[in-house]
Amino acid sequence: MVNYYLNDSAIDPAWMDKKAQAAAESFFSGGKKLAASQLRKFYGDVKTLERQWLNSGGDDAAFPAVLPLIKLLKAKANYACKRKVVPDAFRNWLCEHVDSVNSARDFRAFALHFEAVVGFSYGCAPANYN
Repeated sequence: MVNYYLNDSAIDPAWMDKKAQAAAESFFSGGKKLAASQLRKFYGDVKTLERQWLNSGGDDAAFPAVLPLIKLLKAKANYACKRKVVPDAFRNWLCEHVDSVNSARDFRAFALHFEAVVGFSYGCAPANYN
């Protein structure tokens, strides 16, 4: 389980920096590399769920409606991995983080971490990454 917080209210800045960069780098090491289109697809799914939650009030009361859809991301990642369109490293990273999202607070932190990972991915990717 991932713990995004230093204490009850402060997100650990390492999740937006070193840990995000390490995750991004892992998607491009080894055999299968993560395609930009797949990264954008999954990140887009997270942002869509975030907008849906925010449009429903963006509070703890509105969160249970999107939680099952957040958990569905694991199945989508497993399917993409079996189809060989995402590497194991990405699927494992996404599943670990989705398993750790159990509250609106966790989801906020995960969405920020994912945003940082996307940013670092473009710095880690091969020159012909598109």
